[in-house]
Amino acid sequence: MNDLQKYLSKEFPRDQKPFRKAVMGGTFDRLHDAHKRLLETAALLAQEVFVGVVGNRLGKKLFPNKKHHDLIQPTSVRIANVQEFMHQFNSVVTVAELLDPWGPAPTDPEADLIVVSEETYPNAEKINQMRKERELKPLHIYTIEWVFDADGSPISSTKLREQEASK
Repeated sequence: MNDLQKYLSKEFPRDQKPFRKAVMGGTFDRLHDAHKRLLETAALLAQEVFVGVVGNRLGKKLFPNKKHHDLIQPTSVRIANVQEFMHQFNSVVTVAELLDPWGPAPTDPEADLIVVSEETYPNAEKINQMRKERELKPLHIYTIEWVFDADGSPISSTKLREQEASK
């Protein structure tokens, strides 16, 4: 167990967390274990967490070829699911619809952490480049590892939608 894993295994008061503000974004369709690990990691590391949820309108622009995009849950349901899950943590949490692909991450001077999946790591690097251009400090990037289902495949919302569509 590394130091971060030891840290994450404990409850710390909000003012003792190593980061001021975490930012993250995603679709968060069918809130699953990988989403929960991402959200939990941010809440355990940061005093404040901003979670941007890709809305239906933005999603149509960003993901026109996403499989079964017609089955993505409404934005209001996805936001409510994230809010409900985050309620258990000792962090100030803001969950809002993203109106652009980057949200506040490139411009928020208080943000100092971004939590991403292996799949979205390149987006974090792009955000840090945008922050550099604005003369803001880069965000510390914390990448969670893949979370696997019972079949040994990475859990994904796309796979869950495919299963639903086949029923």
